[in-house]
Amino acid sequence: MRGSPIGEQVRWHFGIGTGGAGPRRGKRLRPRLLFNAAFEEGGTFEQAVDAAVAIECLHNYSLVHDDIEDGDKLRRGSETVWARYGIAHGVNAGDSMCAVSYLALLRNTANLPPRRVVAMMQVLHEANLGMCAGQGYDIGFETAAHVTMEQYIAMIDGKTAALFGASCELGARAAGAPDDRAAAYGDLGRCYGRAFQIRDDVLGTWGSTEETGKPSGSDIARRKWSFPVVWALSGEPSPARDVIMRRYALSTPMEAADVRAIVGALDALGARRAADEAVDGQLRDAEHVAERYQIDRGMTVRNLFTSSARRVA
Repeated sequence: MRGSPIGEQVRWHFGIGTGGAGPRRGKRLRPRLLFNAAFEEGGTFEQAVDAAVAIECLHNYSLVHDDIEDGDKLRRGSETVWARYGIAHGVNAGDSMCAVSYLALLRNTANLPPRRVVAMMQVLHEANLGMCAGQGYDIGFETAAHVTMEQYIAMIDGKTAALFGASCELGARAAGAPDDRAAAYGDLGRCYGRAFQIRDDVLGTWGSTEETGKPSGSDIARRKWSFPVVWALSGEPSPARDVIMRRYALSTPMEAADVRAIVGALDALGARRAADEAVDGQLRDAEHVAERYQIDRGMTVRNLFTSSARRVA
């Protein structure tokens, strides 16, 4: 790798040594969830840190590729990797971060039992495959005439929930939790991942530029099949529903007037309230998982769920 430009490109993505406004850290929700799950199961920082690095690298590789697929030129206020270095370099840099994620887990500085490391590696690979499947749905939605709620849930289960589930399961496995308890932590994380994505869809529709760093209604402007839109179009026919349906049937770019009309129709239909109720439902499902399997007894994982959900509300 000596002499390859990927080092500079990866540092640019993370904002390390670029002479800009400092590191672009993001929320680090996934490694935080991983550490909390590990500590709940009696694990140590040393046992969990390699997996935390792995999950964050895997997440960021997906962001680099996602920016290319969505054509996004800005992330966290700076140029994306592909916008600065070109698409081919963006793909390659993302691939390198994916490789680093697996190498980080295999580094095994805590000398975990080999069988445990293999099980953790499988969780990481399955999460990556799930993300790819979810992204496949999302790309297909860009030209879809209609998206059902079942299809939407399948998309977010892969694109978002898979990595949240893996974060929690990897933390539990790093601490040596039995297979059934570790899998239950995975279920817990997937509930949160669904809640997180639905809340993100709310922000993409109604959030202010100050909250999101994007224009208000940015998801609508991109004709994104977000939860509010999918929910609204799955309802009974009405004038408000027709406004959304007619405009989403077109492939032409949305004008500002179109965005305002669609957001107004979503408001009239109660789509924001429906999204809030769906988030609450996923958080309740997380509570049921924790109670059924008697995991997360200190509630540190679930407390991070709820505080984060409120923070992005």
